[in-house]
Amino acid sequence: MGDAYVSMKEIAEQCGIKDLKYFRESYITPALELGVIERLYPNQPKHPQQKYRKAKS
Repeated sequence: MGDAYVSMKEIAEQCGIKDLKYFRESYITPALELGVIERLYPNQPKHPQQKYRKAKS
């Protein structure tokens, strides 16, 4: 993951994780809370086209 936005499904596939609910709860949500990653649509967390990227420092 770099400057490009990537879907949660694509990230999970790269990590070898198939259960998206588990991946979201165990990895995406904590990373968002810590500010490690950011959303493409920050004000719409359930946007159907939501993607993520590494947060800018």
